[in-house]
Amino acid sequence: MVSLADAIRLPRDVRLNAGALEDGVRGERYAINETGALVLELAGEPLTVAADTVAHRWDLPLERARADVLGFAWVLNRALLANIECGSGRFAALRLRLLLTLRLLPAGVVPPPRVTRYPLDTTTAFRAAVSTLRATSRRGFALGVVAALAAMHLGAVAGASRAIVEPSLALGVSVGLGLMVHEAVHAALLRGVPAALITRGLRTYVLHPSVEPRRAALVGLVGPAVPALAGVVCAVVSTIAASPSLAVLACPLGAHALSLTVAGRDGRAACGL
Repeated sequence: MVSLADAIRLPRDVRLNAGALEDGVRGERYAINETGALVLELAGEPLTVAADTVAHRWDLPLERARADVLGFAWVLNRALLANIECGSGRFAALRLRLLLTLRLLPAGVVPPPRVTRYPLDTTTAFRAAVSTLRATSRRGFALGVVAALAAMHLGAVAGASRAIVEPSLALGVSVGLGLMVHEAVHAALLRGVPAALITRGLRTYVLHPSVEPRRAALVGLVGPAVPALAGVVCAVVSTIAASPSLAVLACPLGAHALSLTVAGRDGRAACGL
């Protein structure tokens, strides 16, 4: 889902050099032809500008140039090499996605999500954690708000709207903060290793090159273990203090323990699967 009003922008750790895109995290080079290089030189401009330039430079039909440019931008985004900036605004893009989803649902298909890549500073464990918290803050806040509103709605339906407010807020904090801490711990343990945070639909993960098996297991296991342990502490304290809000706070945090199994991406990575 890319429109001509959108623009592409290379992440800070991806650069165009000598006819190829160099990925500073994965350590890979991807060859780019002359047309692709021209589109990348216009990164930040609406894709319609790049399409018009390509059509003029190679004397192509405008519709073909537009299709080629849109396809190229989509491939770069799917390959984690470029971010797509909405030119028509986030709400307009969300509306378009919802309409397209409704049209494709009868066929059992949903439009693939856009990918966003955030460079991380892993020179020290502290900087890695802080840069990850900053990169995940918007997503953590959005997920927390959705979780809190959903809980409040269920409480209102059940006729307990007043009593549910504080536990609902606790649920939202737990959902959002759990995600942020989970990824921040991953990044902190990758000190000295190039890394980037990737959001793809509902998925959020840290991209990094291969590391030795022992370190890979440590990164994969400690990330979910920290919020899960915090959930256990909250559960114990909630029992002692008889606090429903702390009990609710413990649930999403404790759920991170599922990632320690092969059912989760982290558990599989720790097992080398």
